[in-house]
Amino acid sequence: MKRCAACNADISHRHGLAKYCSDACALEARRPAVLTCQECGAPFARPSRPGAPPRYCSEEHRATAAARQSRSHHAARMKELRLHRGARRCEVCGTEINHLKAYAKYCGQQCRYKAQGHDSHRPAMSHEERLERRRQRRAAARPVSLTLQCGSCWNSFEHPGAQKGRKPQDCQSCRELKKPKVRSEPIPCQGCALPVPIDRGPLALYCSTGCQAATNNSAQMERRKAERRTAKQERQCAVCGEPIDVEEHGLRKYCGRGCWYRANYTPKSRDHSCTWCGGSMHHRSATARFCGQPCYLKAQYKRKVGTALRSRPCTYCGEAMPLSTANRLFCSPRCSRRSYFVENREKVRAAKRRGNHQRRAMLANAKRYRVTERDLARLWGRYGRACAYCGEKSGPLHQEHIVPLARGGDDGIGNLAPACQECNLAKGDRTIMEWRLGKKSPRYRVASQYTEC
Repeated sequence: MKRCAACNADISHRHGLAKYCSDACALEARRPAVLTCQECGAPFARPSRPGAPPRYCSEEHRATAAARQSRSHHAARMKELRLHRGARRCEVCGTEINHLKAYAKYCGQQCRYKAQGHDSHRPAMSHEERLERRRQRRAAARPVSLTLQCGSCWNSFEHPGAQKGRKPQDCQSCRELKKPKVRSEPIPCQGCALPVPIDRGPLALYCSTGCQAATNNSAQMERRKAERRTAKQERQCAVCGEPIDVEEHGLRKYCGRGCWYRANYTPKSRDHSCTWCGGSMHHRSATARFCGQPCYLKAQYKRKVGTALRSRPCTYCGEAMPLSTANRLFCSPRCSRRSYFVENREKVRAAKRRGNHQRRAMLANAKRYRVTERDLARLWGRYGRACAYCGEKSGPLHQEHIVPLARGGDDGIGNLAPACQECNLAKGDRTIMEWRLGKKSPRYRVASQYTEC
């Protein structure tokens, strides 16, 4: 016989994982018995009334905390700040202004207008007048002269502060030296030797854009030819070792036709050995490299697979793999699946839970919608990653269907809520009101009707 963990009553009539006889006992077990006052910090016993727990131990402390956050408390703080700063006077008329805000500089609106240059009896200024007044104020605030440092000669020079525009980087003498000189007569073009027109500017070296492009292209071609000629000078014949002519093609390996014929058509002796096993090859042709098909296949396998892959162990279980699977990471699909499950435990569990929900929804003929991990994470964050019914945060959270699938609920994000294991199993296929009122599940009610009959 099972007993309630709170009141020690019989709970054999409930499901097998139940710990409490009713919801009241479950709430009483999860509810803390001692709270801490947020005003004085003293511990006090939690009252037995339902609802949210109180934050203060008495009504006086609650009123004190509310008054601190009220408008009167803010006004008292401002008054204390003004008294701390002392009595101040208006900058225009000299009146005491300790009755205003702590950072006020004028006693009223009229004094502030006077300080800013406004006249209450004069009509409103236009936009152009405001801009001109702003320019005058900025010009009056600028210094008469600035001392700057030249970026070329590093000497100091004076610059008028009221002058508009960007500040110069160089002094007057350096600017004169950097200024381009105007040509008095045309110079010859560097491409065609014709005179360069003066209207092209003092820095122009060519008579036209086309002449400049043709000259640069020809110079680039000559430069590339010289580079190729230098690279060919060190080439030697692969047969006789003589240097190859510089004017010959850059990919040629032989100095002439004779060396090319000797390298490609000279017959080989029949007494050479096999490349793989070293056996005699007198029965093979002069150009053969292997004594037979087995040696050829072994050499191809070594070239493609490699010797190091033959003894590679399985990444998961560590057992040596056969030669046919030497280029794989796992010895079997089972090890591959296990490795994926170990590296992605949470992802596999979430997929398994979603698969269970979809299977149950399909059996109950309920509507199914696609729910991603991002949707669940946002929903969990909206509830503060706590149970939607009891607020528990310590244990794992289940995907609770608010309207059960057996009662016509949808399998979508709108019908899901986070719940702890105890609340999810205690609710079962009942609605929230049936669960709160302690009514039995519909399947138990139907079974009891048949039993009574």
